[in-house]
This record gives sequence, structure tokens and C-alpha cells, in this order.
Amino acid sequence: MKPSHIKYKRQKEIRRIRKRQRQIWVEKRALGFIELRKPILHGWFKEIVITHRVENYKNRAAIREVYDKVEKIFWGKTKEEAERKWLHETSKYLINKEIPTIGRKQYNRLSHKAKSLCVPFYYMIESRKLKLRYYVKIPKGAYRIKFTKAYITHSKRIDPKLESECALLEQQTLKHGYFEASEKLDKWKDWWKVEETKKRERKTKQNLLGLRNYSINQLLKDEISWERN
Repeated sequence: MKPSHIKYKRQKEIRRIRKRQRQIWVEKRALGFIELRKPILHGWFKEIVITHRVENYKNRAAIREVYDKVEKIFWGKTKEEAERKWLHETSKYLINKEIPTIGRKQYNRLSHKAKSLCVPFYYMIESRKLKLRYYVKIPKGAYRIKFTKAYITHSKRIDPKLESECALLEQQTLKHGYFEASEKLDKWKDWWKVEETKKRERKTKQNLLGLRNYSINQLLKDEISWERN
């Protein structure tokens, strides 16, 4: 077994590497972007857009406030993909087919008038717990849903020296001994209990595959159940 001080030394080196990686990330962000002379088509947006008719409503300020909180843009490589993401979000809570709903935190940040446009409802998650969300009542004349082309208009500035240093630091963390030290510093990984989750998934899959040994009539008559297997 290696002396403990070597392990502590490696952990100290990993902390230094991570600190430098954060600094590099900040420096790379500060480089900014370069505007392209010719934009490049990059998929489609499906979005909710407030129309000029919103000015006809007395509570237009509240409508705009709620509109700012709603997730209103979905991107896809094609129109079909954008539509699929849109339907997934709007059908997730089975309450509204047009406008995505908002959560409790978003609702709490609204003014009193904007809150009057929200209707609370509960839905059940996989763990059979009830969660609260809010259905947004934006008048149909105040918005419309449309597809918009998405373009890439800017390109990232790249500093070769920073990219090279970042790659060398990442390579250092993967070396023998340093990788184990890096894993030990990541305490949050134990919270997820990945091994237990994988074991349950494998056991469930094994039990379900075992149902192939029984006839359909036995399953329909509840003579056998994978939960008792």
C-alpha cells in the first residue's frame, strides 16, 4: 500500500489543476465571438410570439410578464424535430397543448396581476408524489405559434495556447493515481447510488424476460406476475 502522504499530494495537485481549469474557462469566455460574413442555416425554431394585438388588452403588462417566464422557444435540426420537442414539453403535464406551463419558483416571481393569469394544478411523478405547476391563460388573440429558421451568425474565438493547456491538464487528471484522487474528491457521485440503480434495473429486466416462459392466458388471468418472480 502506498504511503498516505502521496495520496494527499495528488489530491492537492488535482485541486490546483481544477482551479486552473476554471481560470481557463473564464479566459475562454472572455475571448468573445467573431461575426460571420454569411450566416449559416442551422435548424428551425418553434416559438410562441406575442402579437401587436396584445395592446388591445387592459392587462397587457401582466401578459408580457407571464410570457417572459414561459419556455417559448424549441430548437430542432428539422421542423419535425422542433415539433417533436414542442409536443413533448406541452404534453408532459397533460394540461395544455399549446403553451408550456410554469413551475412554482417562476410563479412566485410574478406580480399579483400576472399571478391571476395562472391556474394551479397537480400532477404525479414517477415516485407517485404530487407536484404543483401552473397553467398560463394567455388570450389566444395575444399570441401566435410559428416556425422560424435558425442561423449561426457568430463563431467562437479560439486561443491555441489555452486549448493546448486545457488538454494537458485533462490528460494529467487521467493518469494512474491522479484519476483515483480525482474520483475521491467527487463526493457527489456517491449520492446518486449508481450501482444500486443499475442492480435494480438489471433485476427488473431479468424478471421481465422471464415472463417469456409463460403463456399469454396465464398472464391475463394473473396466474403469474414478474413482481413475484
